[in-house]
Amino acid sequence: MNHKITEQDEEDAALWVSRHLGGPVDVMAFAQWMGDKPGRRELFDAMWRNCMDDSVTASLQEHSSRQDDTPVAANDMAPAAHPARGLMMLGAVAAVLMVVAAFVWLPMSQVQATSERYQTAAGEVREVALADGSTVLLNGASAIDVQLGNDSRHVTLAAGEALFDVAHDADRPFTVAAGAGKVTVLGTRFDLALNGDTVELEVSRGLVRFAASEDEDTAVLVRRAQRSMLANGAPTAPVSYAMRGEPDWRSGWLEVADMPLAQLIPRLERWTAKTIELEDPALLDRRVAGRFLLSEPGAVLSGLGAMHDFRVRETEASFVIDRP
Repeated sequence: MNHKITEQDEEDAALWVSRHLGGPVDVMAFAQWMGDKPGRRELFDAMWRNCMDDSVTASLQEHSSRQDDTPVAANDMAPAAHPARGLMMLGAVAAVLMVVAAFVWLPMSQVQATSERYQTAAGEVREVALADGSTVLLNGASAIDVQLGNDSRHVTLAAGEALFDVAHDADRPFTVAAGAGKVTVLGTRFDLALNGDTVELEVSRGLVRFAASEDEDTAVLVRRAQRSMLANGAPTAPVSYAMRGEPDWRSGWLEVADMPLAQLIPRLERWTAKTIELEDPALLDRRVAGRFLLSEPGAVLSGLGAMHDFRVRETEASFVIDRP
């Protein structure tokens, strides 16, 4: 089999760069394209690095906008039957390649990574493919800021919760900042969540270094099927947990065995546009258990109230919890 990189591979790589610049891509199609032939991942990475200049991004977006504005007749929807349409597509590819090639001469030290934000609405679960081959699954009401550079990969979990599946790259550590905590990996799979004042970590593959952002001496190593929590300025000692194939929240459920109400509330708030307020802060310490449908926070809270002696009052903007 011929594994030599061809002009077609270069055109395809340029199109994938353009798609990534435009937003989320088809994760499965992108992974299949990279895996079908050796060298394609390296080709894409090289083009991506050389495309992270603001002027390049602007040029690509302008070109894409012009193509989107081009009228297309109904019978032009079958490219194979219309050579002119095929030539127009090749022209679009050539234009993208020219923009990328114009910046290949730049010294790598001058290529700056741009920051991109991905976020979800309450109750929305979304998978995002990053340009380095990693994927991130965002829980509801969650947001990440992503910056991929030549020597490092950095993500900030600005809100909510995310499941990271990190592509291995020994030359570019992958760090995630979340609240007062920070994790560092080379290639692994882990869930990171901001729940109130705590940062919670669960590792499902590989090894994660977990530390307070301002104190590297607090770092602990968290292994597969272990979890840790950052509270009071330092991560707790890792403990084992019953690992599942996928997080419950991916399907809209949450199963807990013994959790304070204070930790359940932010998990429910990711699935509703309403806030959850407590008139008596002492109720935050109530321990709860069960399997909860996240999309029905009112029903969940009402059911727990019947068992734990509190009541729930719903308003237009919030669920208010107080004592009877």
